[in-house]
Amino acid sequence: MLKENTNKAIAINSAILYSKLIICTICGLFTTRYALKALGVDDFGLFSVLGSIISFIAIFNTIMISTSNRFISVAIGKGDNENTNEQFNICLLIHIAISVMTLCIALPVGDFYIDNILQYSGARSEAFLVYLFTVIGSAISFIGVPYNGLLMAKERFWVFSLTDVVSHMLRLAIAYLLVHFFKEKLLIYALAQGILTMMPTLIYHTYCRVRFKEITKFKLCRKKEEYKKVLTFSGWVSYGAFAYVAKGQGAAVIVNTFFNTAMNTALGLANTVGTLLQTVSNSISQPIAPQITKSYVAGNTKRTDELLKMSTKYTYLLMLFISLPFLKETEWILGLWLGNVPEHVSVFTVLIIIDTLIASLNSGISNIIFASGRIKLYQILINTLRLLAIAAAYIVLRMGFPAHTLLYAYITFSVIIFFAAQYTLHATLNYNNIKLWKGSYIPSITITLLLIPFILIDFELPSILNIILIESLYLLLVCSIGLSKKERSFINKLFNKTARRA
Repeated sequence: MLKENTNKAIAINSAILYSKLIICTICGLFTTRYALKALGVDDFGLFSVLGSIISFIAIFNTIMISTSNRFISVAIGKGDNENTNEQFNICLLIHIAISVMTLCIALPVGDFYIDNILQYSGARSEAFLVYLFTVIGSAISFIGVPYNGLLMAKERFWVFSLTDVVSHMLRLAIAYLLVHFFKEKLLIYALAQGILTMMPTLIYHTYCRVRFKEITKFKLCRKKEEYKKVLTFSGWVSYGAFAYVAKGQGAAVIVNTFFNTAMNTALGLANTVGTLLQTVSNSISQPIAPQITKSYVAGNTKRTDELLKMSTKYTYLLMLFISLPFLKETEWILGLWLGNVPEHVSVFTVLIIIDTLIASLNSGISNIIFASGRIKLYQILINTLRLLAIAAAYIVLRMGFPAHTLLYAYITFSVIIFFAAQYTLHATLNYNNIKLWKGSYIPSITITLLLIPFILIDFELPSILNIILIESLYLLLVCSIGLSKKERSFINKLFNKTARRA
């Protein structure tokens, strides 16, 4: 059996997640293309806007995702099954309450928004049905969060990876069929998306009930102080969740306030690329996150430092690798993907990529701070800056600037947040940030600065050759600057070992 808290475990779990990433990315890109073709610009933009509203209303669930993962991981790290069962049931009951509360809040809020604010040329009744299907699917998916947290803590990444793959394949099949069949395309697509959104909860529940009976066995916890601990922690997380969701989804709402759903389609398509990058980030940080928590709880400082540097550097460098083709040949890649590229998609895409890359530099910092439980300063400082970014974006568009300029505000504040995270890491845990800069930030930033001229210069080569050139240079820089001597030695030994076996 694979042992936890080892680099081998990280490597195997990463391989699983990368395989999922490749399949889901291909499916996701084609799904977007077929859905856009089947639904048209206005109806596709409708999904982007209504999805943003649901994200705001579902903020309580977002709060509890990190809370559930933290408390379940800490309990497992202590090796106490009884306490793990207790923490699991506390989180489950809270999520059931959140699911019910979401339905009670979301439906009247959505009804008001669709009737009074939404900029949409189609029938309002259809828009509300789309919203209804999405809300119900989301509410049921919330109940699966504790099960997802348990799978994360137990490092059963193959379970939700396989679930994601099946879900993405089904979404692709439905989008493809909609292009050629069915009359009520919008409603069928919405209903299918709602069903596929709730599907993982059913799978996670079944698997965990079979494999982790002792942990998932229902037992009502009557200890008020235990609920108080979780809710107090989540109280601080709530501020962060609100700011994170507001920044991520606020752009769509702000854009729809000053423009129409066609502009939301451009932003939504660009956000698909941003979501791809975020999936890459999660694929790297997910195998490391539970191990950071367990190492910190166990008092293994050396291992925690190693994992933190690994998370920040590897996450950024792999995301940069995937981003380079989009940054160098934006129009060409979008044309391959979408066929006819709607106006404004290219500029939105480039700016969202830059913002996502900057944010990824802080990968792992929140994990170690959350593991400590001392999250007050981090939540206040980082998330106040995120809210200020939204205010700045609104002011920019209010002044009459083009839609994409709101992302300049986001990027500016992402740079400020990057440095603010360094401050909170040191202030909260007395962490020696120099180690992190030497081991992760300096190599990552140096590689980026050296690549920028090659991204901007037009070599007048075919697009595919431009991409090969920039990626080859990237690999050369990573091998010479990005990897430490120890990492290069490990890779050389791995290649030699593989060559001997071959």
